[in-house]
Amino acid sequence: MLCAQRDSAQALAVDPIRFPRAFTRGDDREAVAVLAALLAYGRVSAIGAAAAWVTARLGDAPGAALRADGPEEAGARFEGFVYRFTRGPDLARVWLGLGEVARAHGGLGGALRAYEREGGAESPHLLPHLTRLHDEVLTGGARRLEGLSAAARVRVEGGAGLAHLWSNPRGGSALKRLNMLTRWLVRGPDEVDLGLWADLGAARLTMPLDAHVFRAARALGLTRRPAPSWAAAREVTERLAALSPSDPLRYDFALAHLGISGDCRGRRVEEVCARCPLEPLCGL
Repeated sequence: MLCAQRDSAQALAVDPIRFPRAFTRGDDREAVAVLAALLAYGRVSAIGAAAAWVTARLGDAPGAALRADGPEEAGARFEGFVYRFTRGPDLARVWLGLGEVARAHGGLGGALRAYEREGGAESPHLLPHLTRLHDEVLTGGARRLEGLSAAARVRVEGGAGLAHLWSNPRGGSALKRLNMLTRWLVRGPDEVDLGLWADLGAARLTMPLDAHVFRAARALGLTRRPAPSWAAAREVTERLAALSPSDPLRYDFALAHLGISGDCRGRRVEEVCARCPLEPLCGL
């Protein structure tokens, strides 16, 4: 009922998935989706401004730019970017590493499919794939730095914000942004998600626990854990899989925008809660 009532078009107007959806080619959508997802932390309006700045710098063919850019081009492309913890050199370092991956595997989705063939198919979720991608991006980016002068390296090497931008899946965090990226690219294609990597299986996705979804999940009794973590994300996913085994993340977009829209305040507000289809199940 919640999914049916949510106005997808209105929600899409503020959701960061609007940036890859503005392109039609698969490789362009992949390239834009990765950066838009990685920048999806903080307030929705600020995320939109940051992702809009970056997308404008990628040009009309982001997929081709990803494969073609060397250190000089990457440094210039993101020069001057500042968003909270992230700076231009952090983006440039990840961009160079993603380019190495895309060239080696024929695209970012090609990399995950290669990991799948090499043993990841045994996993019920995509954490092993994300871990391999994390390592390959950092290794590939490091290769592109070899032989650069100190002045050239500072524009593309990344700094204190790199570890936040490109999170290590081994840390046990909820991996909200990477899980959101895989939702965008594995689910669908439908009115929201892109379905470019649909063959990896929507049943293996993990819930992106942003603040809104985590708050709703606790209110609905989907987890009792006190903070978002990988364990909490898997717990919420498994509870939702009982309702939709083949597509547990079908509820994510609606739950997230329940909070983003202000239709859920995170506390009991009678005139707001009375309109919510989840009110009979909610513990707020």
